[in-house]
Amino acid sequence: MDDPFYLEHLFYNSSSPLVKAGWVSVFIPAGQGQEMPDNTVTLALEGDVTLFELRESVNRFANLVDLLSREIAPEVHIQWTVEDLQGGSALMTVVGEAEDEEPVLRVVKGYERVGQSLQRGEPAPFSPAIQREAISITRMVKDNIISVRFHTAEVDTVIYGEAVALEKRPEMLVSFGAVRGRVQTLSSRGKLKFTLYDLFTDKPVTCYLQEEQRDQMIKAWGHEVVVMGRVTRSPEAGRPLTVREITQVEPLRNVDAQSYRALRGSIPWNEDDERSEITIRRMRDADDEIYLRR
Repeated sequence: MDDPFYLEHLFYNSSSPLVKAGWVSVFIPAGQGQEMPDNTVTLALEGDVTLFELRESVNRFANLVDLLSREIAPEVHIQWTVEDLQGGSALMTVVGEAEDEEPVLRVVKGYERVGQSLQRGEPAPFSPAIQREAISITRMVKDNIISVRFHTAEVDTVIYGEAVALEKRPEMLVSFGAVRGRVQTLSSRGKLKFTLYDLFTDKPVTCYLQEEQRDQMIKAWGHEVVVMGRVTRSPEAGRPLTVREITQVEPLRNVDAQSYRALRGSIPWNEDDERSEITIRRMRDADDEIYLRR
């Protein structure tokens, strides 16, 4: 094709938490070097989410997005489609599509305002119906669910429920840093982004890329990488949630667990030399003697 509109890549991924085995087709539009505005909204439940709670959260999330669409952009029909579902934190992302993207972006901004209002303990600046639906989501914070997160490409807000006093609600931790994990999902609907599964927590981290980093990420899909950028972390445990303003994605070389055996014979050894276990024991005993002299 002389002027391709998309690139198609097929991968086999046996470690994905959602697709245990199978061919995965990822379509990434070629674009014109121009970053697209993001038309997605995300809701995440932090904690151990049961199937019943997941069903309830999906219903309430859908109702909230629908009400916002009807109130903010009643003149157009916006089709909201599921873009991503992730386990671990019950993270769900939907993308809005309409003939004109401007009303969709207004709804995204409205969703951000709802989350920010709830985080401050204030009513959302919309109709009572939207306020009720938003509060119903925060009331899911109980027992095994520790918080809910309203998330877009620009904003993260965490709500800990009505039981937590406003002055005691911790703020998000934002700093420049790095997150190590495995790249699982690539998406170019709206802003270019991918899902990274943190190697330490096995939780999803949403990472937002610049257009010029597109080719680099296609090659990194399914591999372990270190992502450096502005990291937003949860205030209760410091767990990474999102990475924005990414400066570097460094692939990690896969090392065989038995590769240390290749070092065998790298240091010359004679029959009369002290054996390694004796050397280790001698050094340990010397450390003990120094400690006892203190």
